[in-house]
Amino acid sequence: MNRLAIFGLVFIALLVVVAVFAPVLATHDVGATNLAARYLSPSAEHWLGTDATGRDIFSRVVFGARISLRVGIVVVGVSTLIGTVIGALAGYYGGWIDRIVSGYVINVFLAFPGLLLAIAMVAFLGAGLNKLILALCIIGWVG
Repeated sequence: MNRLAIFGLVFIALLVVVAVFAPVLATHDVGATNLAARYLSPSAEHWLGTDATGRDIFSRVVFGARISLRVGIVVVGVSTLIGTVIGALAGYYGGWIDRIVSGYVINVFLAFPGLLLAIAMVAFLGAGLNKLILALCIIGWVG
């Protein structure tokens, strides 16, 4: 058995459990600020300490895992679906459609660094989690 694969599986499973049970695991309100509790060291009350505005870092990390997992799952699923449909259509019809999709469209997407293209798309579309997911799905279907 591959020990590294087992470790990766346990880590991903732990991340999923933390993301699912984030409301239970979070010790403080994610957005609550407390300027009197700025830059506190890790303690029993604040497991990872506090930031510049007194927000609990552990609670923010736990809820951040939930957002990251959502983005990852949605982007992988939608990108896989888009890529499969476009690839199947290009393969089924063949000819000039296949040449355009395989020869030009995919090469144009692969010519630019994916993350740079996603950042440019978010700058064009505007800020927001759904717009980030849309940008990552649009550039992710080729890879």
